[in-house]
Amino acid sequence: MNQKASHLLGHYITDTARNMHRTLQQNFRKAGYPVTSEQWIVLIWLFDKDGRTQQELCDLTLKDKPSITRILNNLEKGKLIIREAHPVDGRIKTVYLTKECKKMEPFLFEIARQTQATAIKGISKIEIDECQNILQRIAANLR
Repeated sequence: MNQKASHLLGHYITDTARNMHRTLQQNFRKAGYPVTSEQWIVLIWLFDKDGRTQQELCDLTLKDKPSITRILNNLEKGKLIIREAHPVDGRIKTVYLTKECKKMEPFLFEIARQTQATAIKGISKIEIDECQNILQRIAANLR
């Protein structure tokens, strides 16, 4: 690799993430699910634990408040979530999955699993684990 190209690590990481998100979103759409890749990241955390606050979702997804608000507005318009005032502090919004969204969970996870399997085809588990470890260390170095 020439010296100039060696400075493209961030580009390769961004390009790979963009391609994975685009493919996942296309696969959701082909299967008839109105979920974007940005929404999927939020839904994963809600499937893990329903009833999270908007701030928790900001922290978990590493997104700012305006971005989470926009994503949640769209999920709410799509009838995938509802937001309710927090029982103790009414200024805080708690986010819940709708029944319709909960029914979609296994299908969405299967599409995501298949998309990831396509993305990592021909790459060993050891290589995937090493890649994840390296990316986590790079992220930690930049915090």
